[in-house]
Amino acid sequence: MAAPAHALAPLGALLLLAVSPALRAQGAPGTAPPAAEAALPEVVVEGQHQGPRMWTVRRGDHVLWILGTVNPLPKKMVWQPDAVREVLAQSQEVVPAWPSYGIGANPFTALRVFIQWRRMQKPPDRLPLKDTLPPALYARVTALEARYDPHDSRLEELRPMLAAERLMNRVLDASGLALHNEVQATVLTLARERGVRVRQDKLKIDDPVNVLKDVGATPLSAEIACLDAVVTRLESDLGPMQARARAWALGDVETLRELPHADDKTACIAAVSTSERVRALIARAQDDWLTVVEDSLARNRGTLAVQSMDRLLGEHGALATLEARGYTVEGP
Repeated sequence: MAAPAHALAPLGALLLLAVSPALRAQGAPGTAPPAAEAALPEVVVEGQHQGPRMWTVRRGDHVLWILGTVNPLPKKMVWQPDAVREVLAQSQEVVPAWPSYGIGANPFTALRVFIQWRRMQKPPDRLPLKDTLPPALYARVTALEARYDPHDSRLEELRPMLAAERLMNRVLDASGLALHNEVQATVLTLARERGVRVRQDKLKIDDPVNVLKDVGATPLSAEIACLDAVVTRLESDLGPMQARARAWALGDVETLRELPHADDKTACIAAVSTSERVRALIARAQDDWLTVVEDSLARNRGTLAVQSMDRLLGEHGALATLEARGYTVEGP
């Protein structure tokens, strides 16, 4: 019997917290400029848009098409995937941006994971957020909360790193942005409708209860640094996030290249990476994609892959890595 979906959700939240581009803050957390006095207007991208053209990676007569995405994207955007339909007609396999994950089939393990998740949502000392954070940081949190989601009483009850995730979601939602990757979901739906194999390797979490215990034992100072970094990002980078979302919808890759992308080495990743068990899990999740796409490219005449722009672009991005390994890379 497979583990129920609600039992897997805690592990998914952990991976989201660790690797989501939207939660990666640029640079080390520190004293940030005060938040703007008025909330930014919602980003609105009207009409149907295809997003940017795809990259092609070739070796011989085998082709890998890569659809780059950004996260968050405009909530009200209507994505037109005509180019994806054309590529799927030439593809034997689709590779999503991240592996799926599993904790095995034992229902008792699933129950223990759910119980442990419930336990770790609050700080060990059970203090409200106000009594957990330094006064200056708490003032910045409440300023964002008052501006973007004044009726959210749940935030006060969460430990700092989970408060960071919730605050990020609430602010983005109020700004017309959404974290959920609807683009990839649409690609996978189209692939299944056309009978194209989806190559989503499963990341087996061998000891899920202890993984959550490790995360629950994160030092308070590290969690506060994570929340500080997210608050700084929301105070200083919300406009660029909206600009990236708009540029993606309009297919403007030059703007996406010019706008700064988040650094992988961030406070939130560091916060949840305090044990070797968690570090190994995050590393496996991050490294899996390149291994899978190279294997698919070798086996298939045509492969379609999805990956976030922040992991594709840049001197150390996946496109540069593939080119350095001898593949021919062409794109927008």
